[in-house]
This record gives sequence, C-alpha cells and structure tokens, in this order.
Amino acid sequence: LTQLQATPSSSSGSSASAAVSVNWLNCLASKRVIRSVCLALMAFMGLWLLHNWFRSSQSMLGPVTWTKYNADPVPVAMATTAAARPTRPTNTTASELADPASLASRLAKSNLPACPEDPPGLLGNKIPVKSDPSLAPTWAELQSTLSYVRHGGCQPEHCVARQRVAIIVPYRNRDPHLRLLMSSLHPVLRRQQLDYRIFVVEQAGTTRFNRGLLFNIGFVESAKIFPAYCYIFHDVDLLPENDHNMYRFGYKLPYGAYFGGACALTAEQYRKMNGFPNIYFGWGAEDDDFGFRVAWAGYKVARYPPGIARYKMIKHNRDAHNEADPKRIKYLEQSKKRWKEDGLNSMQYNVIGVQDRQLVYFISVEISEEAIRRRAHLT
Repeated sequence: LTQLQATPSSSSGSSASAAVSVNWLNCLASKRVIRSVCLALMAFMGLWLLHNWFRSSQSMLGPVTWTKYNADPVPVAMATTAAARPTRPTNTTASELADPASLASRLAKSNLPACPEDPPGLLGNKIPVKSDPSLAPTWAELQSTLSYVRHGGCQPEHCVARQRVAIIVPYRNRDPHLRLLMSSLHPVLRRQQLDYRIFVVEQAGTTRFNRGLLFNIGFVESAKIFPAYCYIFHDVDLLPENDHNMYRFGYKLPYGAYFGGACALTAEQYRKMNGFPNIYFGWGAEDDDFGFRVAWAGYKVARYPPGIARYKMIKHNRDAHNEADPKRIKYLEQSKKRWKEDGLNSMQYNVIGVQDRQLVYFISVEISEEAIRRRAHLT
C-alpha cells in the first residue's frame, strides 16, 4: 500500500506540503483504485436507471402478473391492468380453455371479471314462496314477470358466472306445479349470478313414470344444447325457501345421503356413477339406488345446514301411471351387481321433440318399459 509520510524538517514547510500532495496523487492514480471507483459508479447509475424505468413502466402498464397457459411449465410475465382485463385462474390448462363450461374458457372470451364468490344480492330466508297450485301464475304472466329469461335461463350482465349450471326436471302432467317452480326458481338462480338453463324432460304416453331414466335423458340431451359444469337434478314439486342454498357445485354433493328432491353433481361425477338406474318404473327406490352409487363411485355426501337447504313441497296426490313396482326392493338388493351396466350406458328412448319455450326447454321423449327390462335381463 502506498503510505503518506512527511519528509525531514530540514526542508521548508511548502516543500513538505508538496511532497504529501504528490504521494496522495500517486495513490489515487493506482489502477486498482481507479477500477473500483468506476465499477461503483456504474453500479450506482445502473440501479438508478432501473428504479426510474420500473416506476415508469408500472404507471403505464400496470402491475406485472405471472400466469400459465396451455400447461406450459415456464411462467410467462404479462403486463396487465386490473381495470382492463378480468382476473383469470392460475394454472389454466389447454383442456380447461377448450371446455366451454369452464370458468377459464368463458373468462378468456369476455372482458368482464368473474362474479364474486358470494353473490351480493341474496335475500336468505326472506324470499316469497307460493305453493298453492290454484294460485299458480299463467305462462303469459310468467313471461311478463320473468322477461329477463331467454332460452330457459339467463346469465349475469356485469360479470362472468363462476359456473354453468343445467337444471334437469322430470315431468308429466304437472303444469300448475311447473309454473310454481318457474316463478320461484328463476329469481333465485338470477340472484345467485349463475349462467344457467332449465330443462324439463317430459315422458309422453302412458308407460309408468321412470324418474331415473328421465334424469339420464336430460343429462345427455341438455349437453347437446348447453354444455354445463354442474347438473342439478330437481323434482318439479320442490320450491326453495332460502337463496343461500346455492345451486352450484362446491366440491361436495350439497344434499343429504337420501337423494330425494334435488342433488348437484359435476358431469364427471355423474358419468363415473353411470347416472341413475333405468329399471325403476313407478314410484320409489331409484333414489336409494343412486345414493348407493355415490359411495361405490368413491364419493362422500355433504349436507347444507338445515336452515338453508329448505324446500316447500307442493301438495299433490300420486300421479296416474306411477304405481309402485312390487319388485323394486329386489332390484335394490341386486343394485351393486348391476350399477355399472344399468344407467347412462344402457338407455333406450326416442326424442319426440325439443322446444324452446323462453322460460324452459321442453324435451319430450317416449320410453318403453318392456325394452328397458329386456335389455336389463329382467323379463
């Protein structure tokens, strides 16, 4: 190291001062010191420039987010503004973007944000419920009151619904009950900010009513019109009393172990369970059989709190051509041997017609009890 030293006192004061100055300049001229100073200055200038550029880019482009598309393992930085682009779920795969029922696919096609997880306009248990069939509004009155409904449903105007939902209703000769259901269900589904459609599957003719097969037909035929993520299988005589009873899928089946009245499943779950059984004609046992399939397919049942999952049942007599099958208990006892062969993969039916009646899609079908039993080797 170069040291600064004073010369002997024999020289004048000015000479000593000059010698010290020369030694200091020689030290400063050292190549190592010059290099260090230059590097420090360059680093300082680089940090200053980067800081000012980053502040400028944020004000112009918005925050930098990281997302993944097409299952690409390499993250891609995308500059976005929250006001201009909706929030998209992370880890979006190519299959999700290709699925018209997925939230990722619908967000990719819209400039709107996703709807909030908790809809803001729910009324809880304060919704009015009319259950007297003699007081059911006419179809003309319903079309006037529910003018926002098109093609059997509607979707939110200011956000993208978190789920596409298809409601399947088996039906025959229950027109006043269906009108009561429409007057009750449409406002609830709208407040829940769903993208939904209601499909009524009507069994024509006088063959004994087959509720399970009609659910299966509704699942298959509705998907041709409105591919959904969540499917609600709903009886015509049940009216929801609380709109916190959400008509969407929440990663569990949101009803009790007894599958009567209403249940919610994804398309994948319903296929894995092979749908409802087809062999139960007349009243009873298809619900119990379907409840067994839930467990056999590896799922568990969850229940909404009793104060929320409340329905008012429309009083009615048992329908004609819906007599109980005396063999239903025997079929139920054999259900575990049969469930993978009796269901979605063994349906037989004829579609008479499909009608868009503004408030609901009507799918009219014919089914043959003899043909179904023959296929299931029950004759």
